[in-house]
Formats: sequence, C-alpha cells, structure tokens
Amino acid sequence: MAAGCGQKGPPLAPFARVPAVVADVTALRLGDDVYLSFPVPAANVDGQQPADIAALEVYAITATSPPETEEQRELATLIATLPVRPIMPPSATPAVAAAGKPEALVELPVVPLPPGIDRGAPAVVRETLTAEARVAVELPPRKGVVAPLESPDEEVFVGPLVAPAPSQQPRRYYFVIGVSPRGRKAPASVPVPVPLDQASRAPGAPAVTFTETDLTIKWPPSPDARSAAFAEPPPPAAPVPVPGNATPPAPVLPPLPAKSLGFQSDATTYHLYEVPAGAAPEDPFALAVPAALTPQPLAVTEHVIKGVTFGVERCFVVRPVDKMGGATVMGAASPKTCVTPADTFPPAAPSSLAAIAGNGVISLIWEPNTESDLAGYLVLRGDAPGDTLRAITPEPVAATTYRDTTARAGTRYVYVVVAVDRATPQNVSARSNRVEETAR
Repeated sequence: MAAGCGQKGPPLAPFARVPAVVADVTALRLGDDVYLSFPVPAANVDGQQPADIAALEVYAITATSPPETEEQRELATLIATLPVRPIMPPSATPAVAAAGKPEALVELPVVPLPPGIDRGAPAVVRETLTAEARVAVELPPRKGVVAPLESPDEEVFVGPLVAPAPSQQPRRYYFVIGVSPRGRKAPASVPVPVPLDQASRAPGAPAVTFTETDLTIKWPPSPDARSAAFAEPPPPAAPVPVPGNATPPAPVLPPLPAKSLGFQSDATTYHLYEVPAGAAPEDPFALAVPAALTPQPLAVTEHVIKGVTFGVERCFVVRPVDKMGGATVMGAASPKTCVTPADTFPPAAPSSLAAIAGNGVISLIWEPNTESDLAGYLVLRGDAPGDTLRAITPEPVAATTYRDTTARAGTRYVYVVVAVDRATPQNVSARSNRVEETAR
C-alpha cells in the first residue's frame, strides 16, 4: 500500500484581478483644448484576458515636475471617467420556435449596448484648459528626499531676469487609472506632460481659391509669429567706394535678432486642418483627435491640395505651431473659411476639324477631347461665308464624326464643332477651326 504525506502551508490571500496599466498615453494640445488618446486595456496585470475593467479614470495636475508617488498623485483632479462596456453575449440570440412549430423560427430582439467603450478600443478624452488648471500645485517631497533648508542669515543674490529653465516651467500632467468592477484600481499610467506656454495668436482667415485640378489655401501669418531666436545675423554690407577724399558713410548695421529669455525658440510654423461645415452633435465616447492635412508643420503660409470635387463644401482652419524649450505648443485656430468649388471650366476646343462632300451628305471628322467629364460635341453650321452658325445636333454626340444629311446640293456651308461637359449648367468650349464645303 502506498502512502503520501504533505505539509500544509500558510493560507494565501485571494488573487486580486486588476486591469493592466494603461499604456501609450499621448497628448496633443490645440489652443486651450488638450486631447488625450490611449487604448483600453484588454488584459489584466497577469496577462489574463479579458480584462476585469469597469471604468477608466483620467486625472490631471499642474506642477513643475511629474507626480511620481501616490501621495503626489492624490493631489490630482479627476477630469473624466470613461465606463467600459461589460462583455455582452452574442447579439444574434438563439432562434426559438413559434407556435410550437420547429420550422417557424423567430429571433429575439437585440439588446442595445450600454454607453461606453470596449476593451482594446482606442479612447479619447478632451480637457479645456482654464485659468485654474494653469495654476501649479506644490507637490509634497518624495520619500527619502530631504528638502534643503534655507539659512535666514544667508545673503540672497538677485541676478538678471532669466526665465525658469524648461524643466522648471509648470506643465499639466495627465495619467490614467483602470478600475475593476469591484473598485480595485490598477497602477497609474506614466504621467504625460503638456506645456502651458503661450502660443502665437491665431492667424487670419484663410483664403481658398481653386482651379480645375487644385485647391490653393493662403492665410495671413499670426500677428505675433515668432522668428527663430539666436539666429545668425546677416553679414554687414560691403562698404560703398567714395570718390576723392570724401568721408565714407557709416555702415548700416542689421537689427539684432530677438532672443528668448532662458530658452531657444524656433520660428512659428502652421498646421492646416479640414473641419466640418456645421456643428454636429458630439458623442463623448467617440471623440477623435483632429488630424492635420499636413504631416509636418508648414514654414510658409500657403498650401496646395491636389484634386477638386465640384459641388462639395469644404472648410479649413489654420493653427500656429511653436517649439519652445523642446516642447511643441499649438495655438488657437484661425476663423473658418468654407468654399464649394463650382465647375466653371469648359473643355478644350476640338481640333483638326475636316469636311468631305459626298452625294447628298457632308461628312465631318475631328480629334477627340480627353476631359474626364466630357458630355459630347455639338456641330454648328451656317451658310458661307457668314458668321451666323446654329447647332444642327439637338443633343451632344459622343462620336468624333458626323454626317450632315440635311445639306442642300450646290450650297456652300461653314462648319465648327464645340465640346460640352456634364456640369450644370454645361460649360461650352471655344469653337474648333472653321471648315467650308459645298454639298453635291
């Protein structure tokens, strides 16, 4: 008979199912609006799926350094709570028999989803910066860090006015915490800093013009647009030779470039955005981070968009982009400009028109046009040598040939061809070359 023994250990605490830490939190500031984007955790801290998560809490705090301890994070403000939808059964519910007949099946109604976001889906939160949100909070010292004591007898030296170093500038820090259905909280995400520096003011309203193929957008620069600080001044102009013993004029020195206090700034650039024509109702659980039309900020105040869709309204705004102390700050949007391009561009005139007389007919032939919106051609005729021409084709013809069977024998005619497009109203091309022919 085999026997076994074992030793009973101390009781283990039940494992707490906690959602994983929220990763990849990014922030984008547009004027006074800050957009935070991050994925909803799909697993728990131990990797088990699906994540036991009921909500996401988004916190913000303004300080000169990121909150790294729990005591420091407790001073943050809860700015948003995003509910996470529970895992629902399949929407296609099992069919049930109707009136006791297995062959007659009906489906139960689909249960609507509660408001919120799903596990693994991207989430976006927006905060509008207020005057209160810009005030820095003094964080308690971290454990193990002793703050230096100031001696009351120590002399204080007041030096020149210098802006605080970039690391000492107050910033708005954001972090996200996942909460389980039982209220257990996951560790906070890494705080993401957002600069609070004042950006350049909004540029002027853009002006939009269009051609048959392009949209051109131009805008006035921001009235306080920055120039590159610490730029090298241009070399002084060469002295002008003076005849005789006359005293040469003093050289004109270029103006000194403006310098920032304590940090270097780049010249103001611009981002171009396409925005909706009207205000649409906003779903707080379906926010999207505005995406610029230009992948990189523009150093010029003009941009060309290839491709035009006629009859469709498009609206644009421009924002200044400033880089200061290693941080990027985007300013307020310009006034919105909307335009609905109209097709007022006629096709090219048909070319190489030729006429050949036959028995009871005059045949015409010409080179085809290449426009994508071409509707066809109209043939115009008149008695030679007059200039009064009338269309003898009631509708545009698609072919590049035409047989005039209504010509009277012995009469000399003048012919031209014009092209028309499918716009409303139609655009008519210039006339082709004139040809004359006598009917037989």
